[in-house]
Formats: sequence, C-alpha cells, structure tokens
Amino acid sequence: MSDEVTRWNAYAHKINQGPTKHIPGVQLTLFEHYSIRRTWHEGEWWYSCVDVMVPLSGTPNARRYWSGLKRRMLKEEKVDVYELGVLLLALPNERGQMRATDCANAEALLRIVQSVRSPNAEPFKVWLARVGAMIMDDTQEHTERISHRTRLFYFDRELHQEAAMHGVTTDHEHAILEDANWAGLYRVGGEVDLIRTYRPGRFPGDLEATMGSTELGANIFQRVLAKQVIADRNLTGIGPIAGAARDVGQVVREALAQTGTAMPEDMPQYPPLMPGEWMPADHPSRIDWDAPAEIAGANDDGPDITVIEIVAPE
Repeated sequence: MSDEVTRWNAYAHKINQGPTKHIPGVQLTLFEHYSIRRTWHEGEWWYSCVDVMVPLSGTPNARRYWSGLKRRMLKEEKVDVYELGVLLLALPNERGQMRATDCANAEALLRIVQSVRSPNAEPFKVWLARVGAMIMDDTQEHTERISHRTRLFYFDRELHQEAAMHGVTTDHEHAILEDANWAGLYRVGGEVDLIRTYRPGRFPGDLEATMGSTELGANIFQRVLAKQVIADRNLTGIGPIAGAARDVGQVVREALAQTGTAMPEDMPQYPPLMPGEWMPADHPSRIDWDAPAEIAGANDDGPDITVIEIVAPE
C-alpha cells in the first residue's frame, strides 16, 4: 500500500477502535484498501464524500480535493452538489467527535464519480452496488434477528467448547475451526475470503451484525450439527474437526439449494445490530456497569490500598 493509503487507514482505524466504534447507524466500510465512513439515514446508506475522494483521486489531501471538486463542478458543469443530493450529516472524526460532514447516497455518488474521472470509477460502482444492497427490517424481522443472533453466540460457543474437549486447544486452532464454519456454508476459503468476495463492507468478527434471521438460522444449524458430529464420531484434533465443520456447512448449503432458498452469501443484508441489542449478560465483551467495583487487596493476598476521598472545594 502507498503511504497515502497507510496514513488514511491509520486515521480510519482510530475512528473504528475509539469512542465512536458503537455509534448507532455509523460504521466503516472498505473499498480495496481504503476505509470509508458511512451512516444509515432515512432508509439508506450515506457515504462520506471526503473519504470517497481518497481511492478515486489518489490525493493525499482528500478534504482539499473535495472542496476543489465542488467548486469545479459548479463552475464548469453548473452542478451544485447540494442540489444533487449531498447532505451534511454527523460523522465521527479521528477524536470521536461528531462533526457535520458532506455525505452522499449511492445515486448522488454515482454522479459525483463521473466528475472525478478516475480509473477506479468502474470498480467503485460495482463495490457501491454490493455494499449498498441493504434493506430495512420491519419490527418482526428485527426482533427475530436479535433472538437468532443471541442464539448463534451460544451455539457457536458450545461448538468451540466441544472442540476443546476433543483436542482443539490453541487460539490458532479455534480460528481454523471458525474459518471452516464459513468455508463450507458459503463455499469460500474462510472469513477473510467471504468478506473480500461477498461482504466488502464488513470487518472480521462482525459478519453476523447485518445478517437476516434466515441467514443467522443457517449458521445456527451449521454450528449445532458440527458439534453433534464431533461428539458422535469422537473426532480428535483440529484436522478432522475442521473437516467435519466444512462438510456440515456444505450439507446445510445443499439443503438450502434443494428447498429453493437463496444461498447464504446472496441473502439480504440489514442495518447492523448494535451489541447492546443482542449481547447476553455473560458475553465476554459485555460490561456490567452496575456491578460493584473490585478493590485490589480487599479479598486477596495483595497489598491493601487506602482509599482517600477528595472533596471538591466549595
């Protein structure tokens, strides 16, 4: 990657890992090596115009390029980007602060791309069509997605616990098993291959967030059957266990095909579920803010700590 790409992705990484990571409706998506902020607004995705300029123009100063492009479109083409449909929407900056940002939906972006005259224009249009293929879920579907997502977490954990009792012990081996789950069901090489091929707007470890209830159900079925096969056949070691997970995924995939159901990779995607909607209380990433704080030295063999109350001056 070029220095410009590296710098821009470092900026985007700070956004994704910082205080804005779970802002409802806001997420990062990837075009090639570039990170692009987007937000869900009035039933569709709106993309940061500044972010889009980086892969299209190759400029090291995307904000300046976007400002210049707006002026050039108005002067030479008599096109006002705001009349075209560009809106000022709140997106996080690198410090996690929400700032008004020029954003465009897919229709407006496709028009803007014509004025950039970029060699990346055609690949970008294909990418935009795929990452924008997301529909709104009604109340019933949303409720089912939350329930299925929670169930998938538990069934996936049970699968890994069963595998651990059959010789899968290291983090690397569990990662291989996770890739095997995706590989058979989606006919891909693993999670990263699935993202590159079918879900370019997602990140590793977060694929389930935009799945519908049917796709989540297919994944649940695969995890449950894989666990059962491992136990029934008394498989040992990551090789046989990963192979079984792939085989089970292929069986589930064939069952979907036989019933005329869409393949998992072609199932509709939805606005991402927020962790607080589905994450159970015993999830390792869940923080119980109401739990009493533990004080070092209170119930262990460590040194006692004197707590001094500091009273604010009147």
